[in-house]
Amino acid sequence: MPPAEINNMRIIFFINLLVLAVAASSQSIDTVRYSPFKQYLPQSQLDSFNLKKLEINKKGMYVLTSWGLGNLIYGSIATGLTHGEAQAFHASNTIWGTVNAVIGATGVLSSYQKKKAMNLSFGETALQQHGQEKLYLINGGLDVAYIAVGAVAWGFSDREAKQKTRNILSGGGKSFIMQGGGLLLFDWGMYIAHSQHAFRQLNRYIAGLSWAGDGIGYELMF
Repeated sequence: MPPAEINNMRIIFFINLLVLAVAASSQSIDTVRYSPFKQYLPQSQLDSFNLKKLEINKKGMYVLTSWGLGNLIYGSIATGLTHGEAQAFHASNTIWGTVNAVIGATGVLSSYQKKKAMNLSFGETALQQHGQEKLYLINGGLDVAYIAVGAVAWGFSDREAKQKTRNILSGGGKSFIMQGGGLLLFDWGMYIAHSQHAFRQLNRYIAGLSWAGDGIGYELMF
């Protein structure tokens, strides 16, 4: 591969790495240990709810890992067999696949740590659930941004520039659109799964929550 094309590939690699690092950092949730609530639910019911939430995450992380590995394997092979725009497209998909596979595999391993989901209080459960749903909504917003970045890059590929640069902008832009769209489906699917789980088992107990600057209040509704 000519030195100029190698340099161009490095540019799109670092752009992808920077954007994906933001996505990776957003995949973690700090465990909230502050619990101002009384136990409005039996501990056994809370444990059951949190274990089910863990199971939902595990299935989702298996999906993300599979998506990542698929892009990593196919992209790696296709990158060596193609040239120009197609090569840039597959190289970008390889990077996305690597990061998504790592994030997914880490999530799968974390989902087997069931002790962290046991003996959480009502307050901790409610706050973690709120954070879980918020996480996937934020990630969904990032996914839309990836699609927008891809569309802009693809649009700039029509402007006057070296053919190699146009190939990278076009191929990389299409990759961003595809990967952003795939992650958008994943994150919205996970949000719906978690919100439905909470709707069936938890929401009626937290309908009276009020969020204040110095704490959280609760009014139990009969």
